[in-house]
Amino acid sequence: MLRFAPHVVPPPGIAWWTACFAYEGVARELIARAKYRNERVALQWLAERVARACANAPMRIDIVTWAPASEARRRSHGVDHASVLARAVGAAFGLPTKALLCRARGSTAQTGRDARSRRLGPLLSARHVPEGVTVLIVDDVATTGGTLAAAGRALRAAGAHEILAATAARTPTPGARAAPAAYTPSAGTL
Repeated sequence: MLRFAPHVVPPPGIAWWTACFAYEGVARELIARAKYRNERVALQWLAERVARACANAPMRIDIVTWAPASEARRRSHGVDHASVLARAVGAAFGLPTKALLCRARGSTAQTGRDARSRRLGPLLSARHVPEGVTVLIVDDVATTGGTLAAAGRALRAAGAHEILAATAARTPTPGARAAPAAYTPSAGTL
């Protein structure tokens, strides 16, 4: 069962945030297949849902960008999944999609870090941001919102006027997981 993402307040510096699904059960499996097993069909399906969710943005979007994956993740999987999602959103609305954000060299993935460290987000910088534009940041999953907040800070410092965000999934807060597991993995499976 796919459950809609829980509503939460956007992270600091983000004017609006939408997410398609709660990061649990089937949604978690789809994202894991796209992110860790390079199953592009799952990624394309998720991209279509993210694009639909962005139709409700409260203001005109000028540029679409993404929260870049760590260098290690990009090398090991051969693709930046958030880039694929962002390009699909940009194409759906006829908007330019540009790599506006850069991760600091040696920056590690957010996955596996404790919540406090995750809230700080990765070290990001922004480049080539036209003055006064509204930028939509796209990412696959948000847990604490740290990556979105870090991206928002970098974009605003580079001249962006408003920052919006869209993610394929949002992690429910502890204790808010109301839906039972979509499946029970058998021995030897993820």
